[in-house]
Formats: sequence, structure tokens, C-alpha cells
Amino acid sequence: MTIGLVVAAILAWAILRPTEKAPAPAPPAPPPKAEPAVIQPPPKIVEPEPTLTRAEIIAASQAAASAYAAGEAPDEAKDPLVGRAFALRIPFGCDGPQVQPGGAQAYYELDPKGRSIRLIARPGTWSQLPLIQGLPAAERPENVEGFWIPRPWTSADICPPPRDQVAPASPTPPAGPTLGLARLFDAGASRVAQRRSRPYDYVVKAEDGVVLTPPEGFELEIQGRITGFPDGRAIRCWSESADHRPICLFAVTFDRVAFEGHDGALISEWKD
Repeated sequence: MTIGLVVAAILAWAILRPTEKAPAPAPPAPPPKAEPAVIQPPPKIVEPEPTLTRAEIIAASQAAASAYAAGEAPDEAKDPLVGRAFALRIPFGCDGPQVQPGGAQAYYELDPKGRSIRLIARPGTWSQLPLIQGLPAAERPENVEGFWIPRPWTSADICPPPRDQVAPASPTPPAGPTLGLARLFDAGASRVAQRRSRPYDYVVKAEDGVVLTPPEGFELEIQGRITGFPDGRAIRCWSESADHRPICLFAVTFDRVAFEGHDGALISEWKD
């Protein structure tokens, strides 16, 4: 009897005890607030500076010569010409083939049978020029080679037209060179790029399809970059006296030297 009462009480408690409610689910987290989209500006494209032409090189040299003649000190700011690429065409052979070239820096020779020509360009060796010797000893290069720019009073890069004019009673000699492109080689520098009196030369045969004696001559094309002198200046000038036209040199490197026809057709090239 007693056991029955205990069992009944336990069952009643189990049935009548309050049930625990399950906790209510947590409300969903609100979606993250969208940040406004940041529009990135397009990357800035730096256009390379245009290649310097003969006209621009001559204009810069005239300004430098004028400043030198006036005794003006060079601007301390970085020379804007340093690092600029240039392309220059130097006409040669305007008077036909030469037998004794003398001091010509570019010319061509015709073989006796007229079946081939030899194109020749001889860089000058300028280490002993007063302009170079006048540099501070610590800045003086071991070797300097380069080409003169003929007739720096004109921007035309073609053979000068013939002129039918009366010769003067007392002819004067042609004007000497006053503007050049100089490659500076320091002591210990590689000699691979140095010509060391070796000319650029190339033999053209009649069967190559090139007119061997064109009336317009040929072109020596020089492409490179202005590197500047050790003091950061692109060009330096020197003059023997106030009555002499200043001689000016650009410090450069050559990337390409080529022989071309008057029409721009490639004949031969050398690349550094």
C-alpha cells in the first residue's frame, strides 16, 4: 500500500510538473552596412618625351653658345635635355664618290670597275679638344669619340642644293665644325662600344639593287640618348676668343648607327 502511494505520487509529480520552455532563437544579425564603392582613378600614363630632331638639337646648341658667349652661368636645375632620345640624319656623298677623303667624316668610294662602292663613316677622336681638356681632372674622360653635325646653321638634313653663283675674288675656306655629338668613356670603361679609329664601313655591290652613285647621296643615321657631362649638363661650349664661334658638344650615347639611302631604305646598321 505504501509503495503504491509512493509510485502514484512520483507519477503525479512527473505529469503535473511545469515544463521548461526552450529559449527563443536569437534574432538574425542585420546584414552588414554596405560601404560606398570607391572608384579608383585610372592609372596615369606617362607619355615618353618625343625624340629630339635636328632642328631641336641645333636650337639648344645655339642657346648654349649664346649663353657661353655672354658669360652666363649655367642653370643649377636639372638639365631637361639629359635623358632625351634623339635621331639625326647626316647626308654625305653629296658630291659623288671620293678618292682622297681628307678630313671627311662620312663619304663613299667607287671601285675602279664601278661594280661596288664602299660606304665609310669615321668617328672623330676628341680627347685632346680644349673643351675636353678644360674639364676638371676628376671629370675628364679617358676617351671621347663622336660625329660633327655639318652645317649647324640649317635644320635641313639633305644634301645642299647646287647653286649657280659668281665665285668671290678671294674664296674663303669652309667653316670649321662647331657642333658635335660626343661619347665619353671613363677610364676602365668597356671598350666594346669604342671604335678606336675603326670606321663604320660597308661594301655595296651592284647586284644589291642600290643605286651606286645617287645624285642625292646617302644618309648616316645616328640614334641615341643624351647622357650629359659629369656635372649634369647636356651640352658644353668652348671658344678660343670672343671673336670665334663657340664649339659645343652634347654628351651622348649611340644606340644605332646606320647607312641609309636618300629614301630612308636601310643599307647597313650597327646597334649597341
